[in-house]
Amino acid sequence: MSELLRAYVIVSLCGWAVFPMVRRLLAPLPDRGYAVGRCFGLVLIAWVAWILAWMSGRALTTPLALGSLVLVAAAGWIPSLLKRRRQGIGGALAELSAPGLPRRLPAFIACTEALFLLGMLLFVLLEERNPAVDPDSERFMDYAFLRACLRSPGLPLMDPWFAGGQAAYYHFGYALVAFLVRACGADPARMLGSAIALPYALLWTGAFAIGVTLTGRARGGIWAAFLALGAGNLEWLRQGLRALRPAAFDWFASSRAIDGTITEFPWFSLLWGDPHPYVMAMPILVTALAFVLAVTLNAPAHADAGRGAENRFIPAGRIAALALLGGAVLAAHPWDYPLLFGSALLIAACAGGRHRTARIGSILLAAALAWPLFIPFLKGLALGGHGLGRVAVRSAPGEWFMAYGPFVLLLCLGGPLLLRTVRDRPGPGEDDRAAHRAAVAFGACALLTALFCEVAYVRDLFAPTPLARMNTVFKLYRFSWLLLALASSLWIESLLGPVRSRLDVRRWAGRAVVALVVGAALVYPVYGTAAWLRVRRNEAARQEGAARAALLPGADAEALFRARLPGDADAAAFLARSAGGAEALVEETGEPYTWSSRISTFSGVPSVLGWGNHEAIWRGGWDEIQKRTADIVLVYTRPGSQEACDRLRRYGARWIVAGGLERLRYGPSVDDFGRLARPVFASKGTAVYSVDDVCARATR
Repeated sequence: MSELLRAYVIVSLCGWAVFPMVRRLLAPLPDRGYAVGRCFGLVLIAWVAWILAWMSGRALTTPLALGSLVLVAAAGWIPSLLKRRRQGIGGALAELSAPGLPRRLPAFIACTEALFLLGMLLFVLLEERNPAVDPDSERFMDYAFLRACLRSPGLPLMDPWFAGGQAAYYHFGYALVAFLVRACGADPARMLGSAIALPYALLWTGAFAIGVTLTGRARGGIWAAFLALGAGNLEWLRQGLRALRPAAFDWFASSRAIDGTITEFPWFSLLWGDPHPYVMAMPILVTALAFVLAVTLNAPAHADAGRGAENRFIPAGRIAALALLGGAVLAAHPWDYPLLFGSALLIAACAGGRHRTARIGSILLAAALAWPLFIPFLKGLALGGHGLGRVAVRSAPGEWFMAYGPFVLLLCLGGPLLLRTVRDRPGPGEDDRAAHRAAVAFGACALLTALFCEVAYVRDLFAPTPLARMNTVFKLYRFSWLLLALASSLWIESLLGPVRSRLDVRRWAGRAVVALVVGAALVYPVYGTAAWLRVRRNEAARQEGAARAALLPGADAEALFRARLPGDADAAAFLARSAGGAEALVEETGEPYTWSSRISTFSGVPSVLGWGNHEAIWRGGWDEIQKRTADIVLVYTRPGSQEACDRLRRYGARWIVAGGLERLRYGPSVDDFGRLARPVFASKGTAVYSVDDVCARATR
């Protein structure tokens, strides 16, 4: 719990550091941006820290991370405190008690704090049931990039699985986690659970902020938070009523509601537990959408009370903030970049008022500025797509219903009631019209995004296979889910309007529709989570000794590695301490989702080649992967030969690992390294040799 407390404190400090600027930039929002302040502050301060590391050419450290937090806080608070002629806590309280803030702001802040704290506690408790970094999922790769970020001497990041090459995979999400680890002064193995829980807590509060903006009520914000994160799809209908019996629910099947694709929604991703780029991007997306609403909505008249008309620098500040968040999305998960700004343009086009053209121009300018802000993170990034392909086999209607079930139910059953409500509403105000236009724009963007997957897909290495559109549906489905959840908050609030009499059939029908939608959406979070917990308990029960302890709550992320491969774990720890920033190693490379490339993963020292199929996808081809694979075979089957030494020097490798996996794959010749040189480290059957020693002895 120590890591959880530290994460809570650091992220909260990030939010307070930027609050003076956020409350002005997000003045049109009822909570003045308080709910998205933590995410915006984390992105801004982490970006500052990494830019400083890039400029200095040094690794990110705890003093640098905390210094960046202090620097941003000073830039935000000192002007505000000077303006109010207050100091310390008095100035902070003035930010909350300014006469221009609405009376409901304290209630919104209280809801935000409760949601964030309870979310962190709940999500960490779940992640503690799945503590280990093992090769059964992408978490193994995620941890390799996190370790590489912690070791990297500035930017660009060196690929931990492709020695001598810059990271071709998007990695700003890992940089955010690395910043959190350094700012907390924590061990990454102990911090991983809290780092995985954090984006979900930020998504929870960010969705709440947009729900409050669309509905003007805290209850609307809670609906948005529930639908964005706490709801599940209706794939369980395919399993039938038998799925509702104990131990019968298939918790994994909901991620495959559409055949040949991946249909992950946030609650499934939470249970899966990978700090993958699409997870880290979700709260940034919601925060960016909050700024889009601030750009497109009109600020209330009281927002600038005491200081005249809106400061002319506020629009520029919103553009800069949106550019920062858009760049963060681009560097964390590029799939979401065109979706974000495409949706932003549609929202701006649907907004009323006389300044529509200016708003659209602001969004276009922010989209253009996003790229240069993140050049250090984008350098070396290879886009895996090769144009668009035409979808040959589309989703069946039943698959669509299962995938988007809660929202389909809400629209089909509640749509007629919503139309009657809108038609009968007497003279809505400008704020109501703006909120409804924004909700309709969210829904339209979600529908267009989902329909795109039925027409075209992004061609990648899976294009010749039955999984051709797997990645396209995977990435776009999440975005559609998020927008539908945000839009649905206003629709649900409309259905839950006050019942004026016992005979108000329409309102009672609206409540029945909402109850049905919520009940259907809760099946997966309840039964799926219970099934997932049973799987975790059973997996731990099948193990013995240290391996069993490594799967129990409270274990650190590397405990299973130490239990399964103790000598390799000792070697990884030695190399993490001893290897220089530009040095690389050679180890066994093989199939994905195995312990292959384990030393580079747990040390952060780049290996000549990690999981080859992943690198082939990132780099768009197999030629270099096959060449490196052959070179590694040469190194281990002809130890110390001139050809092998030439290959090692070409990749900048200084260390050779000789352990059980190397012997299993490359045969008894691996032991010949011991005849050429003394190991610089040896433990439990795993030895580490210096390339210089091996090649010098061979030459003589």
